Amino acid sequence: MKFLSKDFTQREKILLVILAILLVLVFYYYAVDMPLRNQEEILNAQKSVLETDVQVAEAKVAEYEKMEETLKNVDANASRMESYNNRTNEINFLNDLLAKTSAYSIGFSPVTVEGNQVRREFSLAYTCGSYSEAMDLLKQLSQCKYRCLISDVSCAPVDTNTALNGAVNVSANATFYETLVNKTTEAGLPEAEPEEQTTTAEEDAAALQ
Repeated sequence: MKFLSKDFTQREKILLVILAILLVLVFYYYAVDMPLRNQEEILNAQKSVLETDVQVAEAKVAEYEKMEETLKNVDANASRMESYNNRTNEINFLNDLLAKTSAYSIGFSPVTVEGNQVRREFSLAYTCGSYSEAMDLLKQLSQCKYRCLISDVSCAPVDTNTALNGAVNVSANATFYETLVNKTTEAGLPEAEPEEQTTTAEEDAAALQ
């Protein structure tokens, strides 16, 4: 108890003040400054990841815009509507076009007919080295000599770590257009539905007599 009631010398008072200041600084460093620094490092790391994601997203948007612009600017006169049945030539063209990819698949739907126009819808999926290669293949397809319309294009990186310049998976739906004018065969065409026959009340009564 004598220690508590002891009168400190001026030197001891100064040392106690310095000690108290040091304790406050140590407390501030471990309780405030260090957690803030750690949080700042975490936020900086997250910021770096987000910036990379933004760059990847911007690159994707730019490539998609190029694809869309290319498809919009296709000259309709660059292709022609072949007479039915042009399926073999179209398949050979697709196989030659996609032969440079690392993997691909093609699936055709049954043809549909509207007037003299035949629509041959198909889906394709392939893997190629980059977005620019993917765009070039779609451009060649849209500008091929057989009239073709592309829709529902999807393009995604094979590896998100190399999204800016790595391989991509592409899928799309498209349609080849043919005409029944000068057709060489009717094989594979959907059968025409029989016309619905209608009769008047007088005709029905006459038939019953």
